[in-house]
Formats: sequence, structure tokens, C-alpha cells
Amino acid sequence: MGGMELRHLRYFAAVAEALNFSRAAARLHVTQPALSRQIRDLEEELGCRLLQRGPNARTELSPEGRHFLAGAQEILAAAERLTAGVRSHGARLRLGHYGVLWMDYFTPVLRRFTRRHPKVELQLVELTPRELAAGLRRGEIDLALVGLTDAAMKKEFHTRQVAAFPAQLALAATHPLAKRRKLRFADLRDADWATWDEKEFPGRKQMLLDACRAAGFRPRIVLETDSMASLFVHVVTRNVVGHVIPQARQMPHAGVVFTAIDPPTAMTSRMQVAWRKHEPRGVLIEELVDAMATFAALPV
Repeated sequence: MGGMELRHLRYFAAVAEALNFSRAAARLHVTQPALSRQIRDLEEELGCRLLQRGPNARTELSPEGRHFLAGAQEILAAAERLTAGVRSHGARLRLGHYGVLWMDYFTPVLRRFTRRHPKVELQLVELTPRELAAGLRRGEIDLALVGLTDAAMKKEFHTRQVAAFPAQLALAATHPLAKRRKLRFADLRDADWATWDEKEFPGRKQMLLDACRAAGFRPRIVLETDSMASLFVHVVTRNVVGHVIPQARQMPHAGVVFTAIDPPTAMTSRMQVAWRKHEPRGVLIEELVDAMATFAALPV
């Protein structure tokens, strides 16, 4: 666990009050396995058991759990007072992102957040993936949808994964394998590949290299690109294979077909949020990040 966060306190308090994981999960709008995992992470972080099974398999607080609950409730109450103060006085949150696809995906979350905080001005700032970390450092944005993060970024900022989806392959409709509903990477060992510019999309090219290495070959990469539109043009005109996020099909893609990867875990598209440590609006940011993660975890 990367450190205790307010969400861990909220989850624990909900279970402690309900003394039932199913009811607490329903109240929090999360799945029961996800809630159980968060409680386990919290107990590992603290080095003690907070909950225990009592008679008739009933969930009960341990002595450490009762002590911890009192402190957790105080912190949550203080956080709620701080959030209420922000709501009453107004604030501005600048959310950095690198394109409309993820923004479109998270639109329901952003809409609910602005309704809950009508005096908070939520600004969307579009930057390249490379520019997002620099924007955080310079204070030009308050949080950022950053895709992949490395160890250095996780050390510098708070980070949290909010979504993960199986990646898809983009092929020309005329490609010999275009009619296949699923493709293994091994099926494409002789293909020419288009991938993402490492300077603009750090880590994306490595995803392809890792997936192909696991399938026993090194991909023949013939070009790198920095935009989805450019990738689609190359897929159609040069008969290369590209790898994209599932939301890519929402963009115009004449002549391009999308194919699932078998198995789905062979390549995963991840979205993470980063924000500065010791951020004064941290409570508000964490609420938005929590909402994003909860939304992405809901069944489609």
C-alpha cells in the first residue's frame, strides 16, 4: 500500500458503522471484494487487525479497531468541514489531460462533482502527456490524468490508478487478419507495427515491447506517432498494426477495424491521476479521484 488516504478511512468507517461488508459496500457504491481489499491494505499499513469475526460469523471491531475508529471519525469530520468551507468560499481546480477520449469517458463523474460543488470552478486544461508533470510542478494545473507513471513520478506526486482496460489492436479493414474477433500477439510476429512516440507518450512503446517479448518475439516497429488520427492514417495506408485504448473507436476511423487481444491481460491501458503532495485542496482532489476510480470500477 502506498500510504493511508482518506478513502481508506471512509471505507473502514462505513464497515465499522454497518458491521457488515455487503451493506457497507452498497452504501459506498463499490464491490464487496474491492472494499475487503481496501480494508486489508489498511490493516497491513497499520500492522494490526481492525475487524474480526465474532459469534455467528458476525463482523466486529477489534480493540485496536475501536480505538482507530474514533480517530478516523475525527479526521473525516475535519475533512468534511474543510470541504464545506471550500464549497462556501469557492475554489478552482485545474484538471490536466491529453485528449478528449478520457475526458468523454469521465464526463458523468465531472458532471456529478460540479453539481456537488457548485462553487468550485473545474477547468480542463489540455496538454501533451509529456507536459502534464511539468504543469503540476509549475502549479499550472492541480491534478492530471497522466496514463502511465514511473517510480520517480510516484515519489514526487500522489498518484492513483483510476481506470484500467484491455488494450485493442487497430488494423486496416483490408488486413488479412482484420476479420478475426480476437488476436494473440503471437499471430502478429510478422506484422509491421506503429506505436506511440516515446517523448510524447512515455511508456506506451514499452508496453508493446513487453507484450511481444512475452509472446516470444520482438516487434518490427516501422513508425512512431503522436496522435490517434495520424495512427489511423498509417494503419490504413501502410497496413501497419497499432495498439490503442478501447475508447479510440469513438473517433472517426474510416477503413480501420478494432480487434480484441487474447488474452485481454496481455496489454492493459491504464489511467492514473497525479497531484502535488501537501496540496491545500487535497481533500477536494481526493474526492474527485475517488469518484473517478469508483465510476471506472462499475460494471458496464
